[in-house]
Amino acid sequence: MKLLKPLGLMSAILLANSSTLFGADLQVDVVKQSEWDSGFCAKVSIYNPNSTKELWNISFNAGGLINNLWNANYSQNSATLITTASGVDWNKYVEANSNVTFGYCATKVVAPPTAPQSGDLAVTQTDNADWGSGFCKNVQVKNNTSHDIDWEVKFIVDGKVTKAWNSNYSQNSTTLEMSASGVDWNNIVKANSQVEFGYCADRVTTATPTPTPTASPSPTPTTNDLFTKFGIGFGGSYAFPFTSNTADEKIWVSSVDLVLDNNIESNEYYSNIKNFDASAFDNLQNKLKNSKFLVFWFVKGWEENWFNIDKIQEAINAGYTPVFNYWYFGDRLNGIPSESEKAEYAEDNQKVATFLNKLSGTKLLILEPEFNKEAIVSSDSNQHEFASIMSSAIDTIKSNTTGVLFSLAMMDTGNRGENQTYAKCEYDNCSLGDKYEWGRPSIVYNDLLPKLDFISFQEMVGQFSRDPSNPGDWENPNPIAYSNADIGIDNLSTRVANFTQYLKDKYNKPVFLPYIAVATATWSDANSNGSIEDSEINYSGWDSKADTLYQELSSMKTELQQKGLFGFAPMALFDDPRHDYDGYQYFMQNEYHLGVIKSGAVDGVDIATNGDISPKSNIIENLFN
Repeated sequence: MKLLKPLGLMSAILLANSSTLFGADLQVDVVKQSEWDSGFCAKVSIYNPNSTKELWNISFNAGGLINNLWNANYSQNSATLITTASGVDWNKYVEANSNVTFGYCATKVVAPPTAPQSGDLAVTQTDNADWGSGFCKNVQVKNNTSHDIDWEVKFIVDGKVTKAWNSNYSQNSTTLEMSASGVDWNNIVKANSQVEFGYCADRVTTATPTPTPTASPSPTPTTNDLFTKFGIGFGGSYAFPFTSNTADEKIWVSSVDLVLDNNIESNEYYSNIKNFDASAFDNLQNKLKNSKFLVFWFVKGWEENWFNIDKIQEAINAGYTPVFNYWYFGDRLNGIPSESEKAEYAEDNQKVATFLNKLSGTKLLILEPEFNKEAIVSSDSNQHEFASIMSSAIDTIKSNTTGVLFSLAMMDTGNRGENQTYAKCEYDNCSLGDKYEWGRPSIVYNDLLPKLDFISFQEMVGQFSRDPSNPGDWENPNPIAYSNADIGIDNLSTRVANFTQYLKDKYNKPVFLPYIAVATATWSDANSNGSIEDSEINYSGWDSKADTLYQELSSMKTELQQKGLFGFAPMALFDDPRHDYDGYQYFMQNEYHLGVIKSGAVDGVDIATNGDISPKSNIIENLFN
């Protein structure tokens, strides 16, 4: 009988495809098969490299209290977690050059959090808002120890606290000392990590003789005026590609011209667009000049010559606000970037800073839209590291520019079905929202909150897309079609309002929706072959759904503003027959129908939009009236 040396604690707990040779006889491989908050299951494989069979008996640290074990006999010391295992009748020998396996499930053993001791916690306060007679502050509580702490902090406030968020609190009315502790979801601050809460207070003044009043300027609020007025924008590009009357050439229509050029119908350059409808462009310009936000994109590999800085400055001077979605990692954010990728990103941050510093006035910069991909939010450590990368980007750009307001945009992920009544959604049904999913990236936001001026989210829906549970690869996607109830399209405006309220309540920052898209084609698999064919697509199947959504959002402006939203923008102004043509195309053929204006361009054939433009239903009228 060969008794193996105990499996090292870290090897057993990490269980990440680790393979370790013990002595010179048997090789043991322990691999975690599944994991959840309170437990995990693992597979143990024992390989015999020798020329004779061996009677096996091993000892190892199981990493938790075993509650189920199969294909072996075992005993476990509940204090040390050391487990001894041996074979049952049919597998007690491991044959030469062969292996035997067994498996087990265990409950994680977590050390209970401790109460804080002197010096364990560091408290930092940063300004949130100030209006002279009162103020708001964000408070970061950093755990400097190697163990978890059930936190509580005390400090003097220069005023009487009127409200607090993300904490339970009390205040001594005489000394003004505030005591704060965590709520259910943030009461434990992890080792070498931090949590954040905030409060507002009225300043306390002492009775002094009132001086003779003199004229003086009113205190300047720290909250940007931009956040106090609701605005609508449009996006897709700085300039939109149109097919020229000359084969295989494009004409680029400037977004700035679409808001400033009152004679766009007479523009000689634009008149060379294929099927140019002068009256349609004139009508569009008359509507778009009522917009507030012009949404542009920085993508990986962007160049400054993609933009006309003088034109953008002209729009800023006329009262429009540019919004830059900084989509650097994008769909390829499948884990924490490598060190070389971080270095390349840092160089691009400086490039963005140099560009933005050439523009005078307020600019909105939204870092890494759709960051809350599974590879980031599934791990606390990944969330902290991703936040650190974004924090460095903000520091680089802010230190080299003026007038930039920063945000970070998450996808609206989670359940959307009207018939999904999961408790974790916390609404009557999940088409109204999914608070569980919305809360998953909270570590990233909490780490970055002192540096963010506002919080952003995006909405993108379609009646058909890649199947999220079986998407296929880039070249061979697997489609899925949804019913209206499955995707919750008829409740999307309410979901937007609920998401806004959730983010405002959680982070106490203004909220922005930098892009929203309803892919307007529909698909029915008439021949049930699981493949999308042109004859099965209704290219305007969801035009009315998009029209209804934007009409509802427009009528809800006051309600949305009260909930914390200061604006939104359709993702794409025009349908693009080549959108993401060589890319991943999550919405497949629906990628060509993300705009709010269509044309006669043929999907995948024409190189760009044609000039015979027409709004989908009354969307433009509803948005920019």
